[in-house]
Amino acid sequence: MNNIQLFSSKKDILQQACEWISRFDRGLNKIEQQAFADWVNISKAHRTSLFDVAQTWDELSVLNELSALFPLRDAQARQNHIFANKKFRGIAASLAFVFVSCLAWLVNTQMMSSSTDPSLLVLNAETAVGEQRLVSLADGSVIHLNTDSLVLVDFSDIRRNVHLLRGEAHFDVAHDENRPFIVKAADNTVTAVGTSFNVQLTNAHQLELLVTDGKVLVKDKPDNNSIAESANPLEGFGELMIEGQKALISQQSIQQLEMSNEQIQNELAWQQGMLVFHGEPLSEALQEISRYTSIKFTLADDQVKQRRIAGYFKAGDIQGLLFALENNFNIVYLKLDEQSIVLSSG
Repeated sequence: MNNIQLFSSKKDILQQACEWISRFDRGLNKIEQQAFADWVNISKAHRTSLFDVAQTWDELSVLNELSALFPLRDAQARQNHIFANKKFRGIAASLAFVFVSCLAWLVNTQMMSSSTDPSLLVLNAETAVGEQRLVSLADGSVIHLNTDSLVLVDFSDIRRNVHLLRGEAHFDVAHDENRPFIVKAADNTVTAVGTSFNVQLTNAHQLELLVTDGKVLVKDKPDNNSIAESANPLEGFGELMIEGQKALISQQSIQQLEMSNEQIQNELAWQQGMLVFHGEPLSEALQEISRYTSIKFTLADDQVKQRRIAGYFKAGDIQGLLFALENNFNIVYLKLDEQSIVLSSG
C-alpha cells in the first residue's frame, strides 16, 4: 500500500484557482460545481488562493456566488475581511503579483481539458510594445492584436466571450447565431454574431469602436452571468452600430461618427504596419507613435507641439520618422540617449 500523499505546490494551487475563476465567468455546469466543491475543500490554501484571485480580477459577482455553492466559513470570513479593509491599498501590490501569475499561466493554455469539443476553450494572447499578432480561434474567428495588447478568450457552448484587457484588437467574427461573440472592454460590451469590428481601449473607462462589416450591439458591461439569452443577440437594450460607424464609448455616453471607406482604411493602416496622419499637431501624433516604441519623446517648445504633420509613417521606424520630421517639417531632434529624444523647431 502506498502511503505517500502528493501535495500541490503554492504555484499549482494558484494556477488551479485561475482556472476556476475563469470558468465561473462563463458559468459552471452541475458536474463542474461538484468538482469545484471538492477542490475548494481540499485545504485552506485552496480557498485562500481562490479569493485572492477573485479579488484581484475584481470578480465581486464570483465572490457572491461562491458561498451559494458550498459552505465556506473561513473563506467567507476572509471575504468579509477583504471588504472591511478595502481602503488599505497596500494589498494591491501583492494582489498584482497574483494577477500577473494568472495571466502568465493562461497564455495559450486550454483549460477545459475534459471537453472534447475544440470550440470550448479558455486562452489568452498578448503582444509586446511594437509587436502585432494574428490569433485564429477554434470557431473560425480571427483576432488581430495591435501593439501592447492583451485579450482573454473564454468560449462555452452558449456564447463566445473575449475580454480586451489592454490595447487594441480587430475582430473578424465567424457567423454563429446560436453563440454570440461578446467583447468586454472598459465599462461596455460589444456583441456580434458574425461581423468585423475594431476595439481600442483609450483608458480604463473608455473605448473606441469601429464597425468594418455588419453590425454590433453596444451595452453597458453586465454583471457575471447576467447576459440574457435571446433568439436574436442583437436585439434588446443597447446601441446598435452598423458598418462604417465609429464611436467613442464610455458608460455615460456614445459619440458616433460616420466614416468614409478611405477613413476606415486609414484607421486600420496599423494592420499593415503603417500610421497615417492628416495634419494632426505633433503632440497628438506622438501619442499614437509612442504606442509602438519604448523611446520617450520630449517636445522642447510650444511651437513644435503645435506643428502639424501629415503622411504615412512605418510604425516603430523611429529613424525614418526623425528623417521625415527634419526634412519635411523643419523639426530637429537631439538624442539624449538610446531611449530619449528631444524634438524642437528648426
